[in-house]
Amino acid sequence: MIHSPNFWHKNNFISKILIPISFLWIFIDFLKRKLSNPYKSNLKIICVGNINVGGSGKTPLCIYIFHYLKKLNFNPIFLSSGYGGESTGPILVRKNKKINFFGDESILLSKFGPTIVSKSRYKGIKLIEKEFSEHDVVIMDDGLQNYELHKDLNLLAVDRKILFGNKLCIPAGPLRQTIKTCMKSVDAIIYTGNKTKLNLNLCFLKTKFDTYISANYKKLSVKNNYMAFCGLANNEKFFDTLNNLKLKVSKKISFSDHTRYSENSIIDLINDANKQKLKLITTEKDIVKIKKKYHKYIDILPIKINMDRNESQRFKLYLNKKLNA
Repeated sequence: MIHSPNFWHKNNFISKILIPISFLWIFIDFLKRKLSNPYKSNLKIICVGNINVGGSGKTPLCIYIFHYLKKLNFNPIFLSSGYGGESTGPILVRKNKKINFFGDESILLSKFGPTIVSKSRYKGIKLIEKEFSEHDVVIMDDGLQNYELHKDLNLLAVDRKILFGNKLCIPAGPLRQTIKTCMKSVDAIIYTGNKTKLNLNLCFLKTKFDTYISANYKKLSVKNNYMAFCGLANNEKFFDTLNNLKLKVSKKISFSDHTRYSENSIIDLINDANKQKLKLITTEKDIVKIKKKYHKYIDILPIKINMDRNESQRFKLYLNKKLNA
């Protein structure tokens, strides 16, 4: 996973120097789109993706949509690339495989519903059609820039704090494709992340939905003094959430996104926390990569995406209309 340098968030001399290389990236994306022949499945496909490199809340949003579809009497299934895992698929995520086989996002998704991992989304959808035909909606985690499949609904997750950075494509900026190209294929924009006072009425003629992060911290003690660690695309988002919840965090440790935690590294964390009389805390995405025998030493902050009542009702009507079209 590429990590975001500071110049991705504000234009400067470095970003300007890299713009010619960005044009090559844009041209490659153009060729991929023009040469593609998307497969049209008989199943409905909802693609939840982003335009930025790194985290924008796609996976929690997929989980939210999964629960919503169940309430609407659909029978959804997840389709993931299994990024960071060893398996190329297509294969159903199973609990008896080693931690690094499927990738952290796929394992997290599988805790909420059946999940197919496939580097080739085409092969993944063919497996679902053949062996999991009882499902009627496929939730594709990431894939706006994947052109193997026809999608019935493209949802763009946008972190309201980061938005589009300096609005330039890789490597001059954080974007996987130009905003103009992305908006041609996107049906709706869903804003994610911690609440801010930022004006979200960006000038895109797209349906927009606003979400907020809710954390289940009832099992956590405000008396604890924490050592927080995580390996996300945006680790500060997790640390900010802990701060917003008024939890005392004396030490923060950042790992790279999709880090594979070795047993020795976890033992070192536990020993370090014990020496400093701190309690370890991490995310749901990180804990799935850690052996269960160490879970008793680590608190978990479950985070999920929600919408307020009016927004939720509007989203319900929108999904029903799109899926029944």
